[in-house]
Amino acid sequence: MMIGLVLLIFIGYYMFSSSNAGGSCCEGHQAQSNNSLDILSERYARGEIQREEYLERKQELSGKKQQISIKKG
Repeated sequence: MMIGLVLLIFIGYYMFSSSNAGGSCCEGHQAQSNNSLDILSERYARGEIQREEYLERKQELSGKKQQISIKKG
């Protein structure tokens, strides 16, 4: 009975300490750092925003806000 309790505490400690140290709770799970440009690109890829809005916001986020002209044809 005592060995089971100690084993349970050890397993619990291992799971929580590895997840707090940047470890992963599930095998194959990767931590992703999404910065604003990554999120913008994902939204464009999913079709949530149009090309014009994507390009404008990308320029704003990269600090290169300029007037853009897009030829439609």
